[in-house]
Amino acid sequence: MKAQISIEYIISVIVFILFATYIFFRVIVYPAGYINEIKTQRLKSEAYQISELLVNDPGEPLDWNIKPDNERIRIGLSDSNQNKTNFLSMNKIAEFNDTCNTNYDEIKRLIGTDYQFSIFLSSSGTASTRLINCSYPGMVVKPVKFEVSRIVAFDSTYGELIVELW
Repeated sequence: MKAQISIEYIISVIVFILFATYIFFRVIVYPAGYINEIKTQRLKSEAYQISELLVNDPGEPLDWNIKPDNERIRIGLSDSNQNKTNFLSMNKIAEFNDTCNTNYDEIKRLIGTDYQFSIFLSSSGTASTRLINCSYPGMVVKPVKFEVSRIVAFDSTYGELIVELW
């Protein structure tokens, strides 16, 4: 008997090859989307951690705003004299803004992030003013950006703290 290839055999081989190719490409594309979702979740987590650090931690040492840069370990805006949640010190806010405007990398080291960030603090009310305007000094390219907004109190008013990470 001679070997003969039937049309059914050829069609089944083509269908098998197409199905195997489809599965192969689906497996290759799936991890890329999954990795992007992991990066987004890490950004969300770190942005929230930075906002929590700034709002509810007085920093180390407690009077970091009057210490030289080399003695600062961790930065926080919470007023150590007040035992209130989300209550910020005006002295620390002013020092944070001054330090960020002159030395962005020092602030980046003190909050402990590898990402680029922007931090804004605006007071609410009739005379709304921006108390902190800390943003990346270079060219900003934000392919994936996450933002956390917190309501905070200081002196006799309140405001909004916004932390952006990319």
